Amino acid sequence: MIKILKEKIDMLHYVELLKKDDAGAIVTFLGEPRKSTEDGDVTSINYTVYETMALSEMKKIEQEALDISGIKEVIIIHRIGEVPLQEISLFVGISSAHREEGFKVCSMVVDKVKEKVPIWKEIKYARSGDS
Repeated sequence: MIKILKEKIDMLHYVELLKKDDAGAIVTFLGEPRKSTEDGDVTSINYTVYETMALSEMKKIEQEALDISGIKEVIIIHRIGEVPLQEISLFVGISSAHREEGFKVCSMVVDKVKEKVPIWKEIKYARSGDS
């Protein structure tokens, strides 16, 4: 399953969808905006997308992951629009027969989404003097 959403990502809903009788592991990745020393006083990130191409690339990534032995289900959800701190911008969920392939494939999917999917981010900062 792949989706691009404008609303909050309900991670518990998607985790439930990953449950399979023949899966012994569910591995998830949750990406969210953060404050950091190198980025400064970040308040949110605004994500924009070339939707047709993004969905096409996400579908390819999903299929590549599903073709790996032991992988039962793949969910890739990316939020667009303004995403504040502590809210999920990227959900990747993998259901697999065993944990080892689940962890490897989850990491691979996150890397490929960041590398290939045309979603851009504009970091929003607190203005000087704001409380």
